[in-house]
Amino acid sequence: MADNVPPETEPRLESRSNRWFGWLTDGLSAFVLFALMVMTCIDVFGREILNAPLDGATELTQLMMGVIVFAVLPVVSLREEHVTVDLLDKWFPRRLAPPRQVILNLLASVMMAVVCWRVWVIGAFQVDYGDTTEFLRIPLGPVSYFIAVMSGITAIALLINATRHLTGKAEIRSQDPRLNQ
Repeated sequence: MADNVPPETEPRLESRSNRWFGWLTDGLSAFVLFALMVMTCIDVFGREILNAPLDGATELTQLMMGVIVFAVLPVVSLREEHVTVDLLDKWFPRRLAPPRQVILNLLASVMMAVVCWRVWVIGAFQVDYGDTTEFLRIPLGPVSYFIAVMSGITAIALLINATRHLTGKAEIRSQDPRLNQ
């Protein structure tokens, strides 16, 4: 029975700078998630017990969710730990998996580069117009720039993945244990 379980793999962040970057982004995301949890508890307690909700909690939740998601996106993409649906892996020829991964990573990299560019443009408009959140007046430009930078780093991570698959240095993993052998 234990033979059917795929072996656990270590995160594939080889260099010290990649491990440091992963630690930094994971740590930032964990810190913001903890702050979001504390803020939500305070808001619910204030709303239900004291009949006084936390002002601006919705705005802060929206901003924090953006930071959480985009902080870890480069590392998740580099490790190829994102959610995948491998419905066709059983019928897809194993020898064509590396070229498929190269193409998918290149396409995803281009898409993330476009996201980076467009969000950067939006961030510039937000800074020029002085856009802020409605209630707390938190400037939106820095958050957009953060999202743009992390999207750009994600595009680079996806290019690295494409190169690794092209050179045969990447592992093709599947949810189906029979395909990991």
